[in-house]
Parts: sequence; C-alpha cells; structure tokens
Amino acid sequence: MSLGNHIRVFLCVVFMGVLVGYVFNAKKDITDHEYIDTVKEGYLENFSDVTVRNAFNYAFYEPYWRYYEAKTGEQVVELSGDITFQDEKGHAILQFVVNEQTQQFSLEAMKFKEVVLNQQQQQKLVGMVYHTWEKKQQLAYE
Repeated sequence: MSLGNHIRVFLCVVFMGVLVGYVFNAKKDITDHEYIDTVKEGYLENFSDVTVRNAFNYAFYEPYWRYYEAKTGEQVVELSGDITFQDEKGHAILQFVVNEQTQQFSLEAMKFKEVVLNQQQQQKLVGMVYHTWEKKQQLAYE
C-alpha cells in the first residue's frame, strides 16, 4: 500500500471517529424524567376524573412525551402526537410547565398543524380529549 493510501485510510478512520463521537454526544430527547411522570399522573383543572396520561393516550395516536428546560429556565414537559381536532387530522404539541417548588403543573401552550392555538381553541381541544376518553369508557362498560 502506498503512502497516499495510508493517509487516506488514516483520514477516513479519524473522520469516522469524529462522526461517531458527535452522534453519541448529540443532545437527545429526555423521555424519562420525574416531571414527565408528574404531568402524566396528574390532573388538569376541571378534569379530576382521569389522569392526563389516560385521557391523552386515548385521544392521541402514538403520543410522545419529552422533558426539557426552556431558555427561560422553566421546566417543560411536552406531549406531541397526531389527533383529529375539529374534523381535521394533524399533529398537535402541548406544553406543560412544572413548578419546581410545588411540583404543580399547568398547560401553557398548544399547537395544532403548526398553528398556535388561542385560549378558546385550547379549551376546545382539551374538552374534546376528555370527551373522547369518556366515550371510550362508556363503550368499554357496555
């Protein structure tokens, strides 16, 4: 093997090492965190019959939960997944903010099909989620 081939092989090995190091050190979604459990096992105001997890798992197709600390320092649990809302199928993202001191949380923001929902639309979507859960519970017991 010539010196030129040795250099090419060496550069390829170095490049692959750097690439592997980057991939393994890349920031990954945190999907196992105490704040995620806090939100999942908690209850939204006015909906104390069922946990957030159970209600949203019934309404969302393949719900995905993740945690991150926002640039503002807030502790955010995000739920995303596909849902049918107002007769339209689309991807929804809900953001819950957890208070570190009290371990209480609130639903702060929502998007559906890349559009930020206003307060009235948020209430409508949450109401629809819990209504879906109630309907499925009724069917299960009939």
